[in-house]
Amino acid sequence: MARHKNLFIAMAFVVFLAGLPVMLGNNAYLMLVLCLSGIFVIASSGLDLLFGYSGQISIGHAAFYAVGAYTSAILTTKLGVSVWFGILMGGVLATVFAALIAIPISKLVHMFLALVTIGIGELTHQAIINLPELTGGFTGVKLIPMPRIGSYVFDGISYYYIILAFVILSLIVKKHIVDSRIGRAFIAIRESTDAANAVGINVTYYKTVAFASSAMFTGIAGALYAHYVGFISPESFTLDQSVLFLTAVLCGGMGTFVGPIIGSVVIIFINETFQALGSYQMLVYGIFIVVAVIYVPAGLVGAVRMFRGNLFKVVKRFADKP
Repeated sequence: MARHKNLFIAMAFVVFLAGLPVMLGNNAYLMLVLCLSGIFVIASSGLDLLFGYSGQISIGHAAFYAVGAYTSAILTTKLGVSVWFGILMGGVLATVFAALIAIPISKLVHMFLALVTIGIGELTHQAIINLPELTGGFTGVKLIPMPRIGSYVFDGISYYYIILAFVILSLIVKKHIVDSRIGRAFIAIRESTDAANAVGINVTYYKTVAFASSAMFTGIAGALYAHYVGFISPESFTLDQSVLFLTAVLCGGMGTFVGPIIGSVVIIFINETFQALGSYQMLVYGIFIVVAVIYVPAGLVGAVRMFRGNLFKVVKRFADKP
């Protein structure tokens, strides 16, 4: 019964999202916010698989975001391949890149893993800058095409529906991963690597799978971003971008299905609100992370659950009084 109820709620929400462009009067700025929110949902959902479910922190996910974006951009602008194939290859190369990285660093935990992922992100950023023949260096990649089917080009509002389709697909894949044997292994590793080893779970293998599957989501998100904005440069793939992904997961609630969705929307709207602060935006996000970790460690989803539980206790207490 609960399963059917959740399915009905999900379908109703999808219908609501599909009708949003009409409700918003096709406002270009609001469509931009919605599209970026959708891209963030995909990327942060991937990071949540790694951080929220398997307990491995990453502050370098901008690297996988960049690999996906540049792979699709280069393939479509320089080799003339289909945008659909470019997006797919963006996800594939990000997955392979993450798997190759994950194998040697699988023994690292906590701050050591965080520092290594920061280094990977910075190395990727420097590689983009110092390979101008391939990536365009500081000038970036321009005139990145929109996807098309025949003569119909998906741009503007129609691209929003492409992003929405990828969001739905990514959330379905995430749900299946979490509910599968792989997801249970992730959670066991998060709770205790020693205990996971003791019951026969191959910790190195599943940590590598967590990194690779997380990067697949983020790489596809990067490719979608590249084709949406039509131009990418190294400035879009710095440590700041990794911090935004991490903040979205922490804000919404890590290790939950809806947490990264809520967190992504909140972070995009905060990002747009504080555009005037310029370089001081990262200070705001830093404060946000500190407050979230100390006072709301379970994120907004956890805060709602806690409030609901406390409310239920109060109501029950009054109901039990003679």
